[in-house]
Amino acid sequence: MAMSEQAVGVVYIGATVIALVTAVILWHNREKKATLPLSVAGASAAVWAFGLFLSTLPWETLAIIGIHVVYLAIGAGLAAVFVFALEYTGRGRYITPGLLAVLAIHPILLAGFVLLNPGELFFIGLDAGAPVGVEQKWGPAFWVHSAYAYLLVLSTALLLLELIVRERRALYRGQALLLAVGVFAPLPLNAVFLAGFVEFDTTPLGFVVMCTLLAVAITKYRFVDISPIAREKVIDTVRDGMIVVDTDDRIIDINAAGREMLNAEGSMIGLSVEEALQLPESRSAYAALTAEVKPSERTVSFGDISFTIEATPVFDSRESHVGWLFLLQDVTEQKRRERDLEQQIEKLDEFATLVSHDLRNPINVANGYIEQTRLTGELAHLENVEQATERMEEIIDDVLALAREGQAVTEPEPVSIETIAQEAWTHIDTDGASLVVDDDGMIVADPNRLKRLFENLFRNSVEHGSTDSRPQAGDSVEHGTDNTGAEQSDPSTLTVTVGTASEQSTTLTLYVADDGVGIPHANQDRVLEDGYTTGDDGTGLGLAIVEQIATAHGWTVSVTESETGGARFEISGITKPL
Repeated sequence: MAMSEQAVGVVYIGATVIALVTAVILWHNREKKATLPLSVAGASAAVWAFGLFLSTLPWETLAIIGIHVVYLAIGAGLAAVFVFALEYTGRGRYITPGLLAVLAIHPILLAGFVLLNPGELFFIGLDAGAPVGVEQKWGPAFWVHSAYAYLLVLSTALLLLELIVRERRALYRGQALLLAVGVFAPLPLNAVFLAGFVEFDTTPLGFVVMCTLLAVAITKYRFVDISPIAREKVIDTVRDGMIVVDTDDRIIDINAAGREMLNAEGSMIGLSVEEALQLPESRSAYAALTAEVKPSERTVSFGDISFTIEATPVFDSRESHVGWLFLLQDVTEQKRRERDLEQQIEKLDEFATLVSHDLRNPINVANGYIEQTRLTGELAHLENVEQATERMEEIIDDVLALAREGQAVTEPEPVSIETIAQEAWTHIDTDGASLVVDDDGMIVADPNRLKRLFENLFRNSVEHGSTDSRPQAGDSVEHGTDNTGAEQSDPSTLTVTVGTASEQSTTLTLYVADDGVGIPHANQDRVLEDGYTTGDDGTGLGLAIVEQIATAHGWTVSVTESETGGARFEISGITKPL
């Protein structure tokens, strides 16, 4: 390939300008992902081409300086291109001070060998009188440098090609392909020169190709605006699921959160919606959301999991409908809080009804005796007023306890069954009854709430297990009659037993049983209801509180008959300490 020295000089200066302009554009966008190292590479190419331009000038000293400038630029450019590839392909985590130090070894050694040329290891000779530029004869250090440079460029191109293979989005594949070809282009043109097929260094022609392709990447594929790494950093780290579907119902993009929400393995890109969505509920939701080309929203529940799905139609630059963007937000916790709030509101309504109903009678009684006291002056009526107010306090205490005990237990601890049971027994009026604890095992529970559970069960047995509180035959009761009217011994003979049954590896069933008159089978399912009572002086909340405490622990309560025909309450699902 024969060209005059002037023509070659024009090529070199043209390549210099093109590379420099590209480097300046990239430098102005250096805050964008991966553009800074590529800007450095462009500047290096400009210096390389300008050094070759100097080598074509008719002044020997300036021409020799130009050759030295070429090699000083090469080292920095090669390192910058490799750093660019790492950052662009999502391997920025490897760009550490240690790696940069390793990459800096080559430019430093190259500068030393070029400037000092010890033992003519790099240049065997430089002839400024050649027909075109400066004729170079190279030593072994040059060929080691060339081998390293080629290896680094090939590694860079392979990184970009790997991204093309795994990237399914056309925009990013187009970007990566142009960049890969652009980075690789100077290599074969440099090889042509080194092999002696041409008289002048054709590498700058590769720079022109590289910068042209980079210009297309910047203008058509918006390289400085978007990159696959920016997309991964922004989209894949969003906690909400993001799915893009085309008009043929194929998934063309999905982030990590979306794959997790769909319980998907692999990328899912390219699958049809029917293949990706296995559940009928999800397919039905998709059909409803895409029935009309307009934004819509829908909440879908899959068992205990709920998602809010927002569908937005996607249009191209010609306003043609090309697909859908779906945003999936896990609202399971929000739905749970809403259900809890609804339950609390219902409970408050129940409390309000219960309090207004149960307080009305003692209030009326108190008002009646107060009026009698005004009319007669008999202070003895005030004792009845006092009893009525005590009754109101009892009702209020039980209602507040019922509300508080329903809160979930968050910090249970190992406790002794016997210790808590004995403490609870001392806190109630036992009326001469006795307590037997058959099991001194350990369970995991809130000690204060467990004590209250025992207190309410013990109080229920003492107050309703004997004949003292039993109505006449035929009356409907929760606990305190066998519906026969048969006599039973006084409360002092009553025995309450605490023990465990149905033990498993990690859980057990705790029971509280008495040898009293028992609970009729017809009433066993009702005694745990709020406000259910058979006596005029009961609130009907004692056993409801027991169930609330159990539920707060994650336990269940059931009512049955003891071996002696008395009442037996079983609390199941209690955890044993590890």
